[in-house]
Amino acid sequence: MPGPKPKVLFVDDEESILKAFKLNLGRKYSVFIAESGSEGLRIIEEDGPFEVIVSDFSMPGMNGADFLEKVREQNKEVVTILLTGQANFDDLCDVVRRGEIFRLLGKPCSPEALDENLQQALRQYQLICAEKELLEKTLNGAIGAITSLLSAANPLFFGRAQRVKTLAVEVARELKIDHGWRLQVAADFCYLGYLTLPQDSQQNVYDGGELTPEMQKVIVSFPSFVSNLLKDIPRLNKIRKIIEFIQADYEDTVGEFHDERRIASIIRLAQEYDQYETKGCSKGEIFESLRPLETIFLPGSLDALANTRELHGGFMEPSKVTPANLKPGMRLMEELVLSDGKMLAPLGSMVSLSFIQMVQSHLAALGEAVFPETIEVLA
Repeated sequence: MPGPKPKVLFVDDEESILKAFKLNLGRKYSVFIAESGSEGLRIIEEDGPFEVIVSDFSMPGMNGADFLEKVREQNKEVVTILLTGQANFDDLCDVVRRGEIFRLLGKPCSPEALDENLQQALRQYQLICAEKELLEKTLNGAIGAITSLLSAANPLFFGRAQRVKTLAVEVARELKIDHGWRLQVAADFCYLGYLTLPQDSQQNVYDGGELTPEMQKVIVSFPSFVSNLLKDIPRLNKIRKIIEFIQADYEDTVGEFHDERRIASIIRLAQEYDQYETKGCSKGEIFESLRPLETIFLPGSLDALANTRELHGGFMEPSKVTPANLKPGMRLMEELVLSDGKMLAPLGSMVSLSFIQMVQSHLAALGEAVFPETIEVLA
């Protein structure tokens, strides 16, 4: 069974030309048309994304080059083609470079020539997407390995990061928000600032205890600190924006970076939920506390959170396992504390391969006697 037809948007101020595009290319492509740059931007927002966008250069109001430049600001993957009736292509070289335009074609352009260039543009789109997917998987995998190690080294905050990430992904899925890999990376990285806290302050901050004004300023500065830490790493600009928005109320964050603001609000909600759960609050008590704050979160996110907790509640009974029998995916239902009082992991920690390696290292160095005989977990 053939797959969906490639989506192509044509923008031209001449209605007859748009009708010709639809007539000649409609069987092969899913053709959308717009009579101006502003209408094109609206269609992209409502019906996008598109694989290829073809625009006339000479249009009233917003010319094709300016339109395609705006398009590329929003979507780096889309492949763009500019049509022009101007005789001197040399004058448009800077326009092509500035807008990162794939092809510059003269008007009139035959259906055969346009189809050939569309096929080349689609192949370019596939290459761009394949490269992006490879880079994102590589980056996400590397970041996942680093944060997994950090969760073993600093179980308080990076154990929380794992729980917050899992919950935020569930809420985003419930809201049908395509978060990709950005939500997961941002949920991990937003806790990097907590590594700078003195050891004797970490537990109080983790528990949500009373903080001095000086410590409150430090905590508030963490998003900026992490953003600056990541600024020289390629492809993490959107991650930086998400982290910068996490502490902001959603009602105050309208306009640019719409997707990043939504993801940030979901992460903040997951953080709030985990903070209450860590204190031992029941689900009912948590939602009773969160409902009055509903307007500071992404609309619908609190209901989505309630749905995910309802789905996960009441189906699994805790069980007890020995430290040597911990498995990836288990969740600790009690603190893992050694006989000398050292806490290896707080309540709610997710068991990962790095976590298991840490336990095995302690078992080899210190022996089984320093561990509790069993640990309560959710499998």
